[in-house]
Amino acid sequence: MTASSRRDVAKAAVAAGVLAFAYRVLVLRDLTNDHYMHLAWAQQLLFGQVPGRDFVDPGMPLMYSLSALVQWLWPGPFSEAILTCALMAFAAAATLVVTAELTGSLIIASVGTLGEVALEPRLYSYPKILVPAVALILVQRYVRQPSRIRLVWLAAWTGVAVLLRHDLGVYAAAGVGACLIAVQLGDPRHMLRELGEYALALIILMLPYVAFVEWSEGLFEHLHVAVEFAKGEAHQRFVSPPGFAFWSNQDGIAAWNNTDAAVFLFYAAHLLALVSIVLLARRRTSRPEQRPVAIAGVAMLLLYLTVVLRHPIDSRIQDVGALLAIMGGWVVAQSIRDGLAAAITVLAVAAASLVNVWILGGLEGRLKDTRIADGPSAMERQLASVKQSGTAWPWERFWPAGALPPAVRYLNACTTQDDAVLLTWAAPEYYFFAQRKFGAGHALFLPPDAFTTLHDRQKMLAQMNRERIPIVLINETRRQEFAKAYPEVDRYISDQYTPAGAYDIRDGSHVIVAIGRKFKANGTYAAEGWPCGFANRAASSTASIMLDGSATPLPAMSNAVP
Repeated sequence: MTASSRRDVAKAAVAAGVLAFAYRVLVLRDLTNDHYMHLAWAQQLLFGQVPGRDFVDPGMPLMYSLSALVQWLWPGPFSEAILTCALMAFAAAATLVVTAELTGSLIIASVGTLGEVALEPRLYSYPKILVPAVALILVQRYVRQPSRIRLVWLAAWTGVAVLLRHDLGVYAAAGVGACLIAVQLGDPRHMLRELGEYALALIILMLPYVAFVEWSEGLFEHLHVAVEFAKGEAHQRFVSPPGFAFWSNQDGIAAWNNTDAAVFLFYAAHLLALVSIVLLARRRTSRPEQRPVAIAGVAMLLLYLTVVLRHPIDSRIQDVGALLAIMGGWVVAQSIRDGLAAAITVLAVAAASLVNVWILGGLEGRLKDTRIADGPSAMERQLASVKQSGTAWPWERFWPAGALPPAVRYLNACTTQDDAVLLTWAAPEYYFFAQRKFGAGHALFLPPDAFTTLHDRQKMLAQMNRERIPIVLINETRRQEFAKAYPEVDRYISDQYTPAGAYDIRDGSHVIVAIGRKFKANGTYAAEGWPCGFANRAASSTASIMLDGSATPLPAMSNAVP
């Protein structure tokens, strides 16, 4: 690629980044439920809690540290949205750069990048989009001119990937390793030296983090936590390939929906990996320097399809967006050079994929959401409204499911920042919106599989005994699932807490507001009459209750103040 071409690509990348940022901000309405898991961890940092020692860190320290920094500078979900939109935009720009050089076509690169943006990955998924795109840019730089400093840059980005999400570091390392093997395949001794230097640089760069982990919780415990957290997502893995709902509907093409579009892209992604491997096996690329980059891309794509891509397919296929754009562009470019028949076949699949991207992303409606047709003033008013609602507490508009529950304001008004609160179901948004620490070291419980070992349950109890937790919100509808997974914790709650109120949440679950027996309320909260303002009792008859099942169980519902 000439210097002039690189300038054109740089300009196009900037334009793609600006367009991606503007689009994501203009269609912004709220953040998804899972996003608040990272924000709860970020808030825990701002409360002075140490990852590993004071709360469970599944291996995403840089991700929630960036969020914590932004929350310290500019509190509220809107600032988090701006951060993640900006990182998604940077990923789009990186995708265009790497695809343009890999294919030699700015048009193919631009179409692929627009497809990535149109897929609209969930904002908290930005590491999955960013890591492979930047890794392949650095791989391209190394392939053009191998050097030790460029090898160090590859190691540095792999380290960043590890800190963003540990498994992403594995995928980045696999891509880089595949590239180094491909570049030095004819010289095994040099290949081993390059691999060794890359590994050594990565180890040296990661030593400070490794030392911190060993100090805060220990490396084996950290590995255990990562494995346990992965168990919570094990049920989302594909046991068998997903099917088209379309085939079971007699209405035909009119029944084609978002899920069908996602399933189509699922099979298109796997076909892309297969075709890429075949093309690489034939050793037919227009430029020799393309081959190691394509090999690195295929290595990461295979890992993404095996590990990252899971249920629900209509919200997870987007996580493969960057690699689909990059490797899809490369396959299109190769097919065009291979002849008319290959080009027609590949372009047909690519066109069908773009149609399904349009359907899955709901682009017609999303473009209306930008208010572009209404003019700059309408877009400005809309953005100002979203900014206001996501900056001024309690950020009601950003609550991820329905109306803001009264319990959120209650937790904020009736506890202090020294207090922690505890929920028995997965709803980390409560902690963030109430601006309170989560108890037991867990931002969310993941029954029936994750953190259910005796070791983990004992850690939860030890943490709860060290903390001041005046209020526990108990999901009675899902109580049996919680109690089966964490029996000692459930018994502790039954022994040490008594009901003081209740409410129902959007999914129909019945939630009990339970107050610690060792706390004395100083008043009540609003119309609900829930206990408010807690001081430790001078002497609690239940303070020394042992967790042997002999204590009085949680009594029937009562409005009495404990």
